[in-house]
Amino acid sequence: MSNTAMHPNLSRMIWLLALPICLGCQMTKVVLVPSGDPIMLAEPTRASVYAFDRDGKLVGPSTVKIPAGWYALPKAK
Repeated sequence: MSNTAMHPNLSRMIWLLALPICLGCQMTKVVLVPSGDPIMLAEPTRASVYAFDRDGKLVGPSTVKIPAGWYALPKAK
């Protein structure tokens, strides 16, 4: 007698545990954004940023958490 025939509940439990893992794997789509185009953040991101102080002086870099939905723009020329 095979091992799975002797333990049908164990075999069924293994399949029930493995099935959601396999179904969770999905194809992802990658979109290349042309250089210089603005992008919107899909999830909160930690980044090192520069900012201007009250006197217009560039300060940084400082690490900040940027919320999802904010836009990242290229430096103006």
